Amino acid sequence: MVISFFLRRHAPFVFIAILFTSLIFVPAAAAPPAPPPPDAENRSLIIGVDAGAVTAAKPGGKETRAAALGRGQKSALEKARDHLGELGKAGLDFDLVRTPSKGFVMIVGQKEVKTGKDARPHLWLETEAGFVLKNRKTGNRPDAALLDRADLLDVRIWTDRKEYREGETITLNLLGNRDFYGKVVQIDVKGKIRQLLPNNYRQMSVFEKDKRYLLPDEGDRYQLAVRPPFGVIRFIVYATRLPMSHVNLKTISGGIYEYPSSRKAFSRSVRHVIPAGEEKMTEFCEAVWDIKTLPRK
Repeated sequence: MVISFFLRRHAPFVFIAILFTSLIFVPAAAAPPAPPPPDAENRSLIIGVDAGAVTAAKPGGKETRAAALGRGQKSALEKARDHLGELGKAGLDFDLVRTPSKGFVMIVGQKEVKTGKDARPHLWLETEAGFVLKNRKTGNRPDAALLDRADLLDVRIWTDRKEYREGETITLNLLGNRDFYGKVVQIDVKGKIRQLLPNNYRQMSVFEKDKRYLLPDEGDRYQLAVRPPFGVIRFIVYATRLPMSHVNLKTISGGIYEYPSSRKAFSRSVRHVIPAGEEKMTEFCEAVWDIKTLPRK
């Protein structure tokens, strides 16, 4: 009787107390696992440079095109070192990548452009300086949190497994910590290059930060099915913060595109991101994910 009277009198308060208690003890949903690091990664800066006016060589000693190219590369190298040096404030260090024949700065594209009232055209270069990032304290590859804190583009591509057997289908995951422009390609066992995204049915080349994308997904008309020949299949995402130039491709089955030449040629083509006549700088990233395909058991 006493209990019944107490419940009638204080029922609203009892209900609120029970509800509050249940909210406290409801377990939080588990956060999705962090995407794995890429199997390989290439980072670089794409830098637009005005190499100055170009004049044919004369006995009087006027500047040649070769001299302008050299000056442009030197200017790009200085810009790259200044930019990367600022990363020390975020706890990062870097090593520039030297190529055997091109030095620290490669010329991706060049064009003569008339600027202003100057009658002589200027040589504008699109250059590239590769670099490797390190955690300043440990010397190891920086983790995703450190890259994010330094406002650096960090793009991941991965699958749920590293091995797939004949008849199974593969789904790719794609995620970036910043908005970016991207192209995703597959390189099969024979070295053929197929662009999976954008494709003929899903013309997507702009990706939002922290949003996970699937390949294939709604709108796609292909499947990544495992079939002979078996071996290592490579997936690469090319990513940058500026739009990439158009690459000449051939549409094949499922609306995906095939590139008729080498990976080196394709890689060079997608790096055309800075229009001639503009001094800009942007990051360029390649993230690589390899899987192994096997026959049925």
